[in-house]
Amino acid sequence: MTENTSRKLAAIMFADIVSYSRLMGSNEGKALKLLEDFENISAEIVREYEGVIIKKNGDQIFCEFTSAKNAVDGSLKLQEELSKYNDSRPKDFKLEVRIGIHIGDVVKRDDGDIHGDGVNVAARIQPLANPGGICVSGAVSHALSSHPDYNIISKGEQELKNIVHKHSIFQIKTGFESDDLYVST
Repeated sequence: MTENTSRKLAAIMFADIVSYSRLMGSNEGKALKLLEDFENISAEIVREYEGVIIKKNGDQIFCEFTSAKNAVDGSLKLQEELSKYNDSRPKDFKLEVRIGIHIGDVVKRDDGDIHGDGVNVAARIQPLANPGGICVSGAVSHALSSHPDYNIISKGEQELKNIVHKHSIFQIKTGFESDDLYVST
């Protein structure tokens, strides 16, 4: 470890807009407005649940929370707010996101960026969620076990791209999920 880094345990959340490339190809102006709205809605909710947006990567946000419960509660609120936002939107131009959350060891650099297996696993869990949905690792599910208010469904052990070990993945029902599993870009 270099002197410019520190380690900590963190709840990591990735949220990615579903089919953003298709939306950009269809209407760039409207897609950019969706992205701006997503970032504005997300920023407020992440702050409300004591999180920090570490990075915005294209149509994706990468966030850190101090607890798994805050990350999940913030994600549920985000999906709820996006559903309300979509109520008046055309069917083929909705703002839907997939969310993945993991608790893991991370290395924090002086510039505020974080790296490590915890980040990589969370990033790989996110594509497993349905549009409007949330998927979490077994570590997050375990952290929520003393909070019975969540509807958590096992998706079994999953191989995650470029991750050495399989992970138990769980879906947290939001009530806003789409069954459409089209590829997000």
